[in-house]
Amino acid sequence: MKQFYLVTFIILIFCSCRKPTLFEQIPSSKSGIKFRNQIVENDSINPIDNACIYNGGGVGVGDFNNDGLPISILKNSSGKITVIKF
Repeated sequence: MKQFYLVTFIILIFCSCRKPTLFEQIPSSKSGIKFRNQIVENDSINPIDNACIYNGGGVGVGDFNNDGLPISILKNSSGKITVIKF
C-alpha cells in the first residue's frame, strides 16, 4: 500500500509541474506568415556597437484602413517592413 501512495505522489508531482502558457507556437506553414529577423553582422552591425540589434524592430496589429479586418505590420532589425492582411 505504501508503494501505491508513493507512485501516486510521484505522478502527481510530475503532472503538476507543467505550467499553462498564454501563447502557442504555430509553424509558418500553418499560419502562412513568412517573416524572419535575419541579422548579418559586419564591422558596423554587431552586438558590441548596438546592444539591441537582436531585439527586432517591432510588431503592430490593428485595423489600420477601417475595413474591419486586422492587419499585421512586422519590422525586422534591418528595416524591412512586412505587411500582412487577413
